[in-house]
Amino acid sequence: MPDYLVAIPTYWTHPAGRGEEAVIYGHPTPLDGRGTLRRTLLSLAPLMAPGTSVAVVVAAAHPSLAEAVEARVRQVLADPPLPYPVLLCGHSHLRSLAAFLEAHGRGGHVPLLSLEGYGAVRNVTLITATLCQAAALVSLDDDEVVDDPDFFVKIAADLEALVASHPVFGLAGIYQDGAGEVLLPEPQAPCARFWPKFRWMNEALRRLILTGPNLQPTPLAFGGNMILPAALFRQIPFDPALPRGEDVDYVMNSRFFGIPFFLDRTLAITHLPPVGTHPVWRRLRQDLVRFAYVRQKLRRQTPRPGLARVEAADLMPYPGNFLTDDLDLLAYRAHTLLARQYLEDGDARAARRTLENLEFLEEVNRDEGDAFAAYLDLQRHWEALMTWLARPEVAAAARRAVWGAA
Repeated sequence: MPDYLVAIPTYWTHPAGRGEEAVIYGHPTPLDGRGTLRRTLLSLAPLMAPGTSVAVVVAAAHPSLAEAVEARVRQVLADPPLPYPVLLCGHSHLRSLAAFLEAHGRGGHVPLLSLEGYGAVRNVTLITATLCQAAALVSLDDDEVVDDPDFFVKIAADLEALVASHPVFGLAGIYQDGAGEVLLPEPQAPCARFWPKFRWMNEALRRLILTGPNLQPTPLAFGGNMILPAALFRQIPFDPALPRGEDVDYVMNSRFFGIPFFLDRTLAITHLPPVGTHPVWRRLRQDLVRFAYVRQKLRRQTPRPGLARVEAADLMPYPGNFLTDDLDLLAYRAHTLLARQYLEDGDARAARRTLENLEFLEEVNRDEGDAFAAYLDLQRHWEALMTWLARPEVAAAARRAVWGAA
């Protein structure tokens, strides 16, 4: 069995969830709460085997919380002690790694070290896997339970099957809820008729889960159940410019480089997220900015040696349906209906914030920057850093600098 690093990001915010947030996460754990992280870690205990290690990457919703959050997670991990060691990576560790890069003439790569936003945090999990010399990264989330005793056995079988025909690839599994359901509840609010995100996701899942072989190509993946071999994560970074949806975007970015993703419909984790606290208009804003940005990335593609062209049609039904020219009309209709509902409920402020979302869409549409070229530039710097960090002597020295052990 190859060596795995199981990486689990965990997101924390102000006590009681009250305070300014510089980064919006779906359901961060309040600093005075215990959260769901230990539940996830304990679910892994029966599955731990030689060659498998675990790292927790800590993110705070505001920079002022960084030290307190890191200390709180350290306490959660230690009280009571877990039945296996867990490597912690927080802001203090990134500072040490940044100093290491500077000392070795690699200061130009320091901007790649960030714990602000989903994509940036996922990239830190990839860096951690590189420093640990892992053959593959198993990406989970802190609101999940791994209750399949054959979870790692299935991963090993899939990797062995895929590597025979694909030099580089990605692997994804599925989410199920506490009742074992895979399909997502579809909102019935009027605005959802013009923003059918969950309907299109379910359509994609039905195609992947109800038909064809267990292991097949996929246009989407879930960040809490992704398996990334070293040949992939040392080449392809997550895009930190996205507010959310970094997992599905990662599949698309891999396609730019001719790298396929496969989904194993038997590789399941149980997803038990807390109830989100952010209003509908804010969640819709993050979706809108995300899809508009990704659409710009597709539109800015130019022929380049070694790159494949990716179209919205290649990513149907999800996320492709949100990456066409229809996005603007969908957005205007959905936001108009949501604003109207807020007004009927007597919440004029929320109605205004809803309509302000459309200004963000216009800003992205007017943006003359090149999101595609920016991602390629990011990828070039990323691959250079990963290639250097992957050298055994460099990785060992970096581990000593960051964690005090080789």
